[in-house]
Amino acid sequence: MEDNKENVTENQSVEDKINGLRKNYLKADIIWKLVSTVVFIIAGVYVVLVFKRVINFNFLTNSLIVLALLIVIFLCVYLLPHFLKMNSKHKEYMTKYKEAFLKPTLEEAFSKGEYNDFEKISTRDLTRNSMLKKAKSAVANDCIRGTYKKIPFLRYDLALRYGKKKAGSDCVMIVSQVDTHLKSEVQIIGKDFKIGGMEYEQPETYCKILSSHEKFDSKFSVYAKEQDDGQKFLKESLAAKIVKFKAGGPIALFFDKDEVSIIIRRSKDAMEAHVYKKIKKSQAVKEANEEVKIIKEWIDILEDCTLFFL
Repeated sequence: MEDNKENVTENQSVEDKINGLRKNYLKADIIWKLVSTVVFIIAGVYVVLVFKRVINFNFLTNSLIVLALLIVIFLCVYLLPHFLKMNSKHKEYMTKYKEAFLKPTLEEAFSKGEYNDFEKISTRDLTRNSMLKKAKSAVANDCIRGTYKKIPFLRYDLALRYGKKKAGSDCVMIVSQVDTHLKSEVQIIGKDFKIGGMEYEQPETYCKILSSHEKFDSKFSVYAKEQDDGQKFLKESLAAKIVKFKAGGPIALFFDKDEVSIIIRRSKDAMEAHVYKKIKKSQAVKEANEEVKIIKEWIDILEDCTLFFL
């Protein structure tokens, strides 16, 4: 009973500290928005009045203009260090939140579990996957390494950018080390899957393959370089498992010789802390466990289907 009270008190103390950091960032963010709004209003009014020739230039108006410009310059000088301070507070808040709530939950869920907030994506990871190599840039965070049912994996949130004029994409990628015995890549693409605001295009050198599973064919398209490789993935049981798999968003699967990747399109980042509402450990752990569940369910499918790779 005493231990439970101590745990509750400790959890409350951690929650209070992290919510204190959240409030500090929120205050800095509000000041930033207010001051920047004032700057834009003053500058905007001045530009409009000058271009419309509303101002009659005399000593009084000239003095007011100089005063307004001095205020704008002062606020701009004030904004830069405040902006840097605000970013620092945001980073501190997110880091403490993830270290306190996400990291322990995610690392304990897997053998050799290791969580890192940021991890550099290798050029090989981008160029090997035919969908990712079109991206102009990629930033990964919330990276989880581990082993589940003897299958090593790496899971991370991935922010992709496809050029200045094209939309970006936020997604989750899970890369698992599995010997598929394939000659070349096989792709299974959800028909509702889009990335960077673009429909997925069938690679020129790949052929499209249909299965005997009607529901699977209505939801997914299978592309393979080798017809024989593609047929491996058209087994009724594997198709049924992929159809039932709930990943939290549209999916695209890539089966290579010694690696299987799944990309899950997301509308929001599930592992980022809320800013405008109070943080609770129970809710943070719940959200982390939902990600753990997705990883385990996906690897369960891979483990059950390894016989198809032989």
